[in-house]
Amino acid sequence: MKKVFISYGREDADSARRLYRQLKTLSGIQVWYDQVHLLAGVSWKPAIRKAIRESDFFLALLSTSSVKRRGYVQKERKDALAILDEFPEDQPFLIPIRLDQCELPSEKMGDIQYVDLFRDWNRGVQKILGTINSQPERPRTSGSMELAAPYRYRCGIVDLDNGLTNLPYVCSLLNSIQSFFHFTHPSITLRSKRPRSFEGSLNFDIDALPKSFYDEKHDYLNVDLLACLTKYPLAGTDDDLGHFWNYFSAPTRVDGTVHFVSTHELYEASKQAGCSFEKAVVYNIASQLIVYFASDVGFHDQVRGCIMDFCEERSVMVKGLKQMRLCVSCSKSLKNNELRAAVLAILKEGV
Repeated sequence: MKKVFISYGREDADSARRLYRQLKTLSGIQVWYDQVHLLAGVSWKPAIRKAIRESDFFLALLSTSSVKRRGYVQKERKDALAILDEFPEDQPFLIPIRLDQCELPSEKMGDIQYVDLFRDWNRGVQKILGTINSQPERPRTSGSMELAAPYRYRCGIVDLDNGLTNLPYVCSLLNSIQSFFHFTHPSITLRSKRPRSFEGSLNFDIDALPKSFYDEKHDYLNVDLLACLTKYPLAGTDDDLGHFWNYFSAPTRVDGTVHFVSTHELYEASKQAGCSFEKAVVYNIASQLIVYFASDVGFHDQVRGCIMDFCEERSVMVKGLKQMRLCVSCSKSLKNNELRAAVLAILKEGV
């Protein structure tokens, strides 16, 4: 089965729908179209990124309006061009499709033979199919969508400086109790480990990480979220917060798929709660899964003994570590049943 992703701007929604309806009737082709395949209650950005990565062909619908427009469609095209570098030069992946007499949006895309649909729709579709059918079906490996178990998303857990040796066991156990996420433990070299002082407190400065750190992360394109564990509290810059420090979790602005989780003072908090350190680590990772993958739940200021309690001090987290749960409000707000069931299983049975 050849997997095809349709990328389009809002201005071109009618053309995208028409193309989807035409392609979905054909045997041997599986078309990903956001209006049909986005799961309710799951954040659309990781879902789209995952679908692009797992596609055999990326159909970029282009028009004068959509080429000039700012929006996530530009990010889709950028991701597709990055993935294009992984393909042999003679193997097509990205197919530019013009809906009117528009300019192609980048020099790199301009080097690729495009298809015009506005001149003769059916003839243009036949050209697209000619390209798709000319390629053999891509073999699927463990890094692609078709694993033995029907995992939806892949999450990597990286220990930067804690010295954790049992991450393989933790990942294996988490995989055995739910099937929404597949956990791995990739190894990424941190070339600069020196913490920085913020108001007398040593912090792991996210902004100080070299670009090479994120380049190395791209060796794991099959990971939808990378949780990086560090023993230091976190410092960095956020669009809403400005400069921050002494945080327990934070994403990076460089790559939204990378989230950092601090284990600072977590061992002491886990002892107070009567749970293992590994269980406390999983507790913190579970909150990041919700932040990243759920479209309708975030941290709350009220202390409810919930994994989504916003904690400025570890002592606030002890109540949540004891209960290992989602509060009633967060559970109701988490609309995707598969995601909710996976998180609850991780909290109840994990480690």
